[in-house]
Amino acid sequence: MGLPIITVSRQYGSAGRDVARQVAETLQIPYYDKEVISMTAEKTGFSEEVVKNEEMKRSVLSNPLFSLTQMIDVQVFMTQSEIIQQLAVQPCVIVGRCADYVLHGQNICSVFINAPLPDRIQRVKTFYNRKERDIRALILRTDKERKAYYEYYTDKKWGDSESYDLMINSSIGLDLAKDLIVLAAKNWKG
Repeated sequence: MGLPIITVSRQYGSAGRDVARQVAETLQIPYYDKEVISMTAEKTGFSEEVVKNEEMKRSVLSNPLFSLTQMIDVQVFMTQSEIIQQLAVQPCVIVGRCADYVLHGQNICSVFINAPLPDRIQRVKTFYNRKERDIRALILRTDKERKAYYEYYTDKKWGDSESYDLMINSSIGLDLAKDLIVLAAKNWKG
């Protein structure tokens, strides 16, 4: 059957993006992450910032412009879904954006990468010069936004083992996490 399309969802600070990139490099297949945002912005005419913001917020019920916001949300999601479908004509790695749901029924291996909160705090600290409590708040807020976005557009639970084919705790080491995904992909029976 060949290599599957690998979709990677992840907790903020788990290094899921890094692991996904390494998987793509090892398997010598295309890697898509923020490129999907750029493609969506180009296709919709919205700025990349608008596309990114629409992805990360789901508190529109309290927004007085609910219907306008909802229309933008749906347009962004539908456009991203079309782009993901177009990219998935060959084996590749796609990070986030509900790609596992969008590609349901195709030859995909859906992966969720997590890590204990203390490990994620330490990892994020290397990128931001902030107090630990601020980093913790950033991590929890980002995970909450990702969860809300995923659960709004899919019929699955974000981060729940029943929603993914493979769950990996990146605290085992990024190389081992990558190796496990590569091994799964090479032996995938879909």
